[in-house]
Amino acid sequence: MSKTITIGVIGLGNAGAPILNNLNQSDSKYELVAFDIDPNKLSKIPEGVIKANNIKDLSKRCKVVITCLPKPEHVLEVVDGSEGLLENAKSEMVWIDTSTTDFKQTQNLFKKAQKYKVSMLEATLTGGVQALKNNNMVCLAGGDSNTFNSWKKVLQDAIGEVVVLCGDIGAGAIAKVVSNMLAFTNMVAASECMMIAKRAGLDLENFFDAIRLSAGNSFAWETVVPHIFNQKYEAGFTMDLACKDMHLSYLLGKNLNVPLELHSQVQQMMNKARIQFGDNAGCYVYPRTLEDSLGESLSLKGWEDWSYEIKFVNGSIVVEHNDRPKPKHNL
Repeated sequence: MSKTITIGVIGLGNAGAPILNNLNQSDSKYELVAFDIDPNKLSKIPEGVIKANNIKDLSKRCKVVITCLPKPEHVLEVVDGSEGLLENAKSEMVWIDTSTTDFKQTQNLFKKAQKYKVSMLEATLTGGVQALKNNNMVCLAGGDSNTFNSWKKVLQDAIGEVVVLCGDIGAGAIAKVVSNMLAFTNMVAASECMMIAKRAGLDLENFFDAIRLSAGNSFAWETVVPHIFNQKYEAGFTMDLACKDMHLSYLLGKNLNVPLELHSQVQQMMNKARIQFGDNAGCYVYPRTLEDSLGESLSLKGWEDWSYEIKFVNGSIVVEHNDRPKPKHNL
């Protein structure tokens, strides 16, 4: 890579805005160009970042373009057509897609990108929006190993130090969708377990910490339960997008002939919560359906300012809790 690279970011939502900020604050030398269809989001970009007039304008300026878009149809809108990314790409441009999307669509767009001599990488994200804001999110990548190795530093500057190449194009989408599928299944289980503890009269904080020390622990347990305690339910990622990801995992099972019986039940439970609380409710809002139906609140005082960071230990992520009541055990 040359010392100065022009990088474009398309989509300045919950993922795109932090990615742009991370690149802007990086020690690496990047010239940055940004575009979003929402003028309000575009008006909030850091000083010194160039505002593109449209996708065509951005495409012609940039060596690397990072797309950060909500759904598969939004990726198609940006990439396809005479005004889209591919037809207006600079020679040998690199397109990095961070969107959580359909793996078959990604594979088809990869083939189309090759016709325009555009190299493509997947860079799906996992670990939570707060981790991305801290430049500490995990990237599950997909693509050619040579392209990946050439542009890994950009992924690290944009997303976080831990970047895993999962396989060829499509592998990143599969890994991300399955990761969310597991997280939301664990979310439903966590809320049911907390309700058992509440109705049994257990100390909920102590129960939370006991499970953290047990074989039942998970990333979802570590992050969902504090959101239940403070009743904030993770507003950084919406139920609309969560249910979109659950539909993508349903399509994975359908396309690959894998029965997903447990997933199907969780998917319906999440759709019910989305209908009840709205598309823009936080993705961890499902526990409220259980609280409301049983007339039992799982809220606790002292968790209002809780936040978390993720650390990496021997190839796994570990959740580090901030601003919470001190655990009652001595470990």
